[in-house]
Amino acid sequence: MSLAGIWQMCVSSGLVDNLCRADYPPGAGEASQSGKLKHDHIGQGRVCRAGVQSAYVMYKLGQLSGAISAELIGDPDAEVDRARPFDSAGDRDVTFAATPDCLERMAESAATAVIVKQAQPGTARNLLVAASPKLAFARAVALLHGQARTPGGVSADLVVGNGSTLGDELSIFPRVTIGRDSKIGDRVTLHPGVSIGDRCTIGDDTVVHPNVSIYDGSVIGSRVVIHSGTVIGADGFSFVPDEQGRQVKLLQLGWVVIEDDCEVGANCAVDRGGFGPTVLRRGVKLDNLIQVGHNTEIGEDTVVAALTGFSGGTQVGRRCVIAGQVGTNQHIIVGDSAVITARTGVTKSVKPGAIMGGMMPAQDYNDWRRAHAIYKRLPEISRRLSRVEKLVGGDKRDPGDSQ
Repeated sequence: MSLAGIWQMCVSSGLVDNLCRADYPPGAGEASQSGKLKHDHIGQGRVCRAGVQSAYVMYKLGQLSGAISAELIGDPDAEVDRARPFDSAGDRDVTFAATPDCLERMAESAATAVIVKQAQPGTARNLLVAASPKLAFARAVALLHGQARTPGGVSADLVVGNGSTLGDELSIFPRVTIGRDSKIGDRVTLHPGVSIGDRCTIGDDTVVHPNVSIYDGSVIGSRVVIHSGTVIGADGFSFVPDEQGRQVKLLQLGWVVIEDDCEVGANCAVDRGGFGPTVLRRGVKLDNLIQVGHNTEIGEDTVVAALTGFSGGTQVGRRCVIAGQVGTNQHIIVGDSAVITARTGVTKSVKPGAIMGGMMPAQDYNDWRRAHAIYKRLPEISRRLSRVEKLVGGDKRDPGDSQ
């Protein structure tokens, strides 16, 4: 087998990813006569993996600075073709200084360009000065390593119910099933094992990863990404005991709406509403292993970290930050731009812009309630104690109290 044939086999098997550089053997991808992939113009994609055209190409710093909204201090003709972390960046790499320590070690970096928040006097390094270095770096990563989608076609074993319609330029892998009267938009990618129920809508440019289940009536917007193992539209958790104490299920008659530009991590559960929808508004980003209870609504551009659970009817505002292992009580409201720190139990509504936190080991429920009632009064008790100490002639605490 020729060297080019071995290369193509490696590409097809996934052994070669899109972080490879341009020095490919002749015949691999769009190779030129010199044996290197062609760079006809800035932004031209090249094939790095079978069926995927990568936008991973060279940029001159003068062009890159404009594309990521940064001011260039240095050589506009210097070239970069890869984004890398600060400690491993080298020649032709762009990186960003995420910490003060990185700024102090700027002279040690071999990177061609470093993204910073402010100009660094005395450094010989090419600098890209941006108001938000991490945002600028994210844009650089997308430009240098992003993949231009090419349609993969529709697998012959696709099962489609009566009345369903399929858009153009689809990539539908084996073992996908689509129910009745569903609509699949243009340029949608459905990976192996995806199951879509009846009367569902999947918007344009949405990607659904392997083994995702989307129940009947779910509405998924455009440019949504749903990662493996997630379940959209399962029944909400709603039971009521009968006269003998046996649990009677309250049927869940609602549905799920996920608006444009959302991303749902792996192994999440977004339950259908009891009556009406459960809603993820535009731009919501969910980490892995998150439970969204029935009739919950999460506002635009809110981000939620792993292992968080929203009880039924929770209303979360726009641009909130919900850290990991947070739990909410049912039917509370979290205002716009609120921040909830990790492992916080949110039992009451939260005002817009508030920063809420607090965690406690498990204990007897009634003990916890009594202790919490006292805990809330501690500032008042402290002030009263201070007044008493002044009345009796100063601080009477035992010296051992401070140890």
